[in-house]
Amino acid sequence: MGQERVYRVLMDERWELDDLYEFPHTYSQAHSFIYCLDHDTNEDNAKRVDFSLVNYPWQGGYSYTNIYTVFKNRIAEEDRPKVASIKYASPGWMDLLMNPQVALQVAESVGILIGAGVGAVEAYKRVDKSRLEIARRRREQQMEFAKFSANEVKYINQMSEDIAKNLGFKSLASLQQRTQNPEVTLKLLLAHNRRLRKLADYVESGKVSLPKKLK
Repeated sequence: MGQERVYRVLMDERWELDDLYEFPHTYSQAHSFIYCLDHDTNEDNAKRVDFSLVNYPWQGGYSYTNIYTVFKNRIAEEDRPKVASIKYASPGWMDLLMNPQVALQVAESVGILIGAGVGAVEAYKRVDKSRLEIARRRREQQMEFAKFSANEVKYINQMSEDIAKNLGFKSLASLQQRTQNPEVTLKLLLAHNRRLRKLADYVESGKVSLPKKLK
């Protein structure tokens, strides 16, 4: 086990039984999103992910849930997070064998979201409300499956920029090109926001610490 590939998540002793599932599951999803959309440069992986981004129906929760399975399956075997060791004491830790640069990027993203504070929470609420309003209006006008107007595209892209900024997401222009749909881009970023928010809650509660440098 190469020490240079170990990322140590610090833990305290206030974990509940549900946390043993929720934290690793949420971390894995946030990691896979960043790995596939904001880090990986493998052209073959990108093409396989892009096929799903373009061809999924994106009309219900199924697509947004299962895209994380697509992301996970495209991660190189040596980069998939694996538990190397756990010590649940004071202090405790969870050592993850994984791509260290992606681990640091996850930590940075969570830190940026926490640093944005209430502004990030309000931005999420405002953007999600606006997105739902646009969808409702388009249904009423029987335009749900029609192309967005230029003004709608501009507004949706601005909302994506606001969310991406609070998540430290660097590849927005690339994601917009890969989805070929401004609404899908925005919904993906909102889904990523929800998962990073869960990780931020763990950090802010003191249950975990996500170091921004390797041990």
